[in-house]
Amino acid sequence: MKKGMQRSTFRLGAIAVVALGLVTASLTAVSADTTPSFGAKCATEGANTGTSSTSLVCAADSKGVLKWAKVKLSSGGALPVPALHVSGGGSIEFHHWRAEDKVVLQSIIDKFQAANPGVKITQVIESSNDYTNLAYSQISANPKAAIFVTSRGGQFDQFYKGGLLKDISNQRYVKQNVIASALTPGIVGSAVYGVPYQSLFNDPVYNVSMFKAKGWTVPTNWTGLLAFCKTVKAAGIIPFAWPAATRGNAGQIMNSFLMNSAPDLATLTSRVQAIDTGKADVTQQWFVDIATKYKQMNDAGCFPANVTGYNDTVAPADFAAGKAAIYPTGTFGMSTVTGLNPAMKGNMKVFGMITVDTKPLYEGITNNTFILSVNAKSTSHDQAIANAFISYLCTAAAAQEYAVGTSQHVSILDVDYSANADLLNTSDIMGKKLLLAPRFLFNNVTTVRNPVEDALIAIGGGADITKTLADTAKTIKSNLGA
Repeated sequence: MKKGMQRSTFRLGAIAVVALGLVTASLTAVSADTTPSFGAKCATEGANTGTSSTSLVCAADSKGVLKWAKVKLSSGGALPVPALHVSGGGSIEFHHWRAEDKVVLQSIIDKFQAANPGVKITQVIESSNDYTNLAYSQISANPKAAIFVTSRGGQFDQFYKGGLLKDISNQRYVKQNVIASALTPGIVGSAVYGVPYQSLFNDPVYNVSMFKAKGWTVPTNWTGLLAFCKTVKAAGIIPFAWPAATRGNAGQIMNSFLMNSAPDLATLTSRVQAIDTGKADVTQQWFVDIATKYKQMNDAGCFPANVTGYNDTVAPADFAAGKAAIYPTGTFGMSTVTGLNPAMKGNMKVFGMITVDTKPLYEGITNNTFILSVNAKSTSHDQAIANAFISYLCTAAAAQEYAVGTSQHVSILDVDYSANADLLNTSDIMGKKLLLAPRFLFNNVTTVRNPVEDALIAIGGGADITKTLADTAKTIKSNLGA
């Protein structure tokens, strides 16, 4: 392995330790000049060598000496297992929202079908907005939708309460193939109801060569961000290709606004939950401060003209064509960009969007989502097909094909990202102190989160802050039946 690739592969280890909302200080990426070997002495406690079943961690032994030891990344601790097989044929549907992954997923499906003669899996794909609003009603009435995905938080909670999620806790692939910390969003109590397949970074993506050519640096505080927008706009380039007309991706920057809006995670969680349950509303000062920053970004020219009509078809196209400097959605958007302009491969990185001028509590956003689940209301045979397919997706070979082909980091052990420059280029965010995307602390998606996001989108488009938030507070109160 080339030294440059080795360095990046080592940095990927930090993804394994995202738990309870942040990258823990006890596991940090090993430096490139270290040559770890089992039992040898090491210098930095917590350093690790990646997301492999054979990864090592620098830990103190019984005598307090730091040595390289095996790190337990899966909940089972044993080696990953091969995929399950299913006999008897049969057809099921796989429901999800990732249209941009269709070709790669179909390639994986084809291989699974070849290994399981007579089995057919059909992808049923909707836009992220439609999937958020319609998937539950559609899938609950369709037992052939034997495998489906949910997003972390409200949607997963909705499917769980509706009895659509089958307990897969005892499956060996769950225990041995999946990074344990990544499983958290798919767990209720002590039971696993889904495998979060993607490990995302919901941070702005920027054009590396453009920044270099223009002499721009990534803004590291709020004042710097607003100044950056003015500079970029003056150069005739859109600073942030924010797709405000597409709520699903427009809402991603709310994660960045939320992450340093409170003195600690407990306070932030409490504040969001208070709005989510109707105990407080969006006219509180802390939320007014967030809304004000959306307005300040608009005033500084950060967003395109008429941004509330600017959707997530135009936004990645402008970014891919060099008309915009930043695409503020996340790593999951890189495959769309490279699909529009292959020259953008290896030309993108991400940065934490800091919205304060003080030292930030968190430096970026991460998320484990695209939660794969088996439909508890499907027939037992269809459930067996769905379970076998998830087990196949959780093998290193399939997960690597998905990761490399879609530019998505995944939660599966033994995946090598070296064939995808975009994955390697964005891996340095893993060494930052990251917050698990707080946008998904809102469980009441339709009744609360959607109106909240609509309000911020309107304000980002220039709407009056006081009136918009007052009207939104009334809408949410009515939606909750208060």
